Amino acid sequence: MFYGPVLSRRFGYSLGIDIIPFKVCVYDCIYCQLGRTTNKTIERKKYVDINFRDFEAELIKRIKDCPYLDYITFSGSGEPTLNSDISKLIDIVKKNSDIPVAVLTNGGILGFDGVVDDIRGADLIKVSLDAPDDRLLKKIDRPCREVSFDKNISGLKKLLNDFNGDVWLEIMILKGINDDPGSAYMFKNVIEDLGEGIKKIHLNTAVRPSDESYVELPGTERLKEIKSILGKKAHLIGKVSYKRYNTELVKIEKEIIELLKRRPVCMKDIASSLGLNLNEVIKIIDRLLSVGEIKYSINKNMKYYFKPGSMKE
Repeated sequence: MFYGPVLSRRFGYSLGIDIIPFKVCVYDCIYCQLGRTTNKTIERKKYVDINFRDFEAELIKRIKDCPYLDYITFSGSGEPTLNSDISKLIDIVKKNSDIPVAVLTNGGILGFDGVVDDIRGADLIKVSLDAPDDRLLKKIDRPCREVSFDKNISGLKKLLNDFNGDVWLEIMILKGINDDPGSAYMFKNVIEDLGEGIKKIHLNTAVRPSDESYVELPGTERLKEIKSILGKKAHLIGKVSYKRYNTELVKIEKEIIELLKRRPVCMKDIASSLGLNLNEVIKIIDRLLSVGEIKYSINKNMKYYFKPGSMKE
């Protein structure tokens, strides 16, 4: 359930809380690095049998071991708002810590009864907004049939009206799909209609491979053009700064490198072999690639990572 801390481009050092089984989601996004959604649903229920006393004890221990945390983040390998216990879990975190609590949601069920009320205890909610209309929502995010663009916007407006913390939007920009100036101006109109409550707009790109080979990165100049259209709140998501890097992450890095010295391994198998959360592995692999410690090859749209010089490249 707990993983990390991981070092994020948006949230600094974050202690992750994963409360949804792998790939249980409202969406089946074409760019998702975790692969196809295996249980696409809008059903809210417990999903994970949580002993709240054990959860609190583990939380306290994790916080004590990680004095440098910037956020405690509900995210992971599925849509966290699907877990009906999220309100109780946020309350436990807030009772035991002053560290800001973030909820990372795709926004697909914000318009459904009770969802906004259940996450109101957080300090920051980051909502994905990959499409400026229903056509692109269905093309990019491939949501459950009960989900629509208008209902998503209605949910976002309810969030902005009822929530006292910060709301950030994240837009995944995909080449040839939603990166044209026309789409950018549609996004601009949607965001202006939402009002002043949006604090930041993060423009992200699908830097990790998905199961869909046609997903490509937009050019830098196009991203800058979109940023200019969306205005001062828009930010391009760049590389993370590694000025602070703790000993536990260094230890995990070494374990991953030792594994990759033996044979090329895909992301999921790294997580399984070392008993790590997949989201934790993703962050560390990004770091190792950025400094040239490891490389990758692609076979049937799957990336396999290896240590250069340790085998035939």
